[in-house]
Amino acid sequence: MYPNYGFNPAHSMIFFLFSAFFGLMITFLVLIPHWFIFKKAGFSPWLSLLMFVPLINIFMLYFLAFARWNVVPAAMVYPAPVPYQPPLK
Repeated sequence: MYPNYGFNPAHSMIFFLFSAFFGLMITFLVLIPHWFIFKKAGFSPWLSLLMFVPLINIFMLYFLAFARWNVVPAAMVYPAPVPYQPPLK
């Protein structure tokens, strides 16, 4: 028989839960910024899921860096403020 060094299946479950929790945290830390970057660039935010595919993530970063961003300039969305005109008496 093998000696028992105090390791039982409960330790494996604790390790699994610990690693699953931090794996999800890292996933959201990577996914959320890419989601907003793709959305602000005018592309589908679902493209951010490709950042988890090896080699395609590097291609997507280069695509995003050199692609034409289909966004409207801020001056067209938000008109220039009109200076305050005091009412005439």
